[in-house]
Amino acid sequence: MAKNEGKKFEEDFKKSVPEECFYYRFIDNAASFSGGDNVRFTSHNLCDCMTMTSDKLYLIELKSHTGASLPLSCIRKNQIEGMAKINHPQIRAIFIINFRDKEKTYSIDAEKLEKYISTSNRKSIPIKFLEENGIEIIGQRKKVRWRYDLNKFFKEIS
Repeated sequence: MAKNEGKKFEEDFKKSVPEECFYYRFIDNAASFSGGDNVRFTSHNLCDCMTMTSDKLYLIELKSHTGASLPLSCIRKNQIEGMAKINHPQIRAIFIINFRDKEKTYSIDAEKLEKYISTSNRKSIPIKFLEENGIEIIGQRKKVRWRYDLNKFFKEIS
């Protein structure tokens, strides 16, 4: 079975994490494997993964989408609300959004994203908003897969 593009992005991100950083991907709930129909009670992770640099813990939700905007339906309510509430000087909650066909990837703080969602009447997050309010993560295509400069990125947002 071929991997979906979102899983490929997650793998590329993981392979891009600097060796000196700790990386952990939270285990997906069993309900997500069959559309959630076979499990009566399910829990939802706050985010996809966490990465620890020498001075900060990053809680990260990874999204990959085609087009020039990310539909709000791609973000679960518990993710945006939970991550936006994190208030600790050594923890940053971020969404990293990859626009596959545009070959652009942006990071945005969960708090900024939550404010946008609660004050906008749009049903999606346009790439223009991320260009103006987020940080672009530079990526380089290696044949067909990507490698991201996360060393530079983590230093930039520290």
